Amino acid sequence: MSENIAFIVHLPGKPEHRDELESSLLEVLEQMAKEPDFVNTYLHRSVEDPDTLVLYETWACSPAYFQTHHLSRPYRQVYEQALPRLLKRERTLEFLKPLRAFEKPAA
Repeated sequence: MSENIAFIVHLPGKPEHRDELESSLLEVLEQMAKEPDFVNTYLHRSVEDPDTLVLYETWACSPAYFQTHHLSRPYRQVYEQALPRLLKRERTLEFLKPLRAFEKPAA
């Protein structure tokens, strides 16, 4: 697959499950990084709401393939089942259309 996608994931966690959400997510990210069409991900914590984790992900696949294939991988099953308990609102995925990249020139 030659298509690249980028998207942002918002995980609005419940305060009482902040540590469990983060540790569960880190386990998934470790496995996810081994996928052949994984490019990168950046994990952030919201400044306005420290219980919310935000991911910026890039994959070498289509949005449809990501949603049908990667979200159902076996290593995600326990995590996906726990999300309703860990989150105060449903997770959101916002797919992005790349326009242009800007990088710092090499010194």
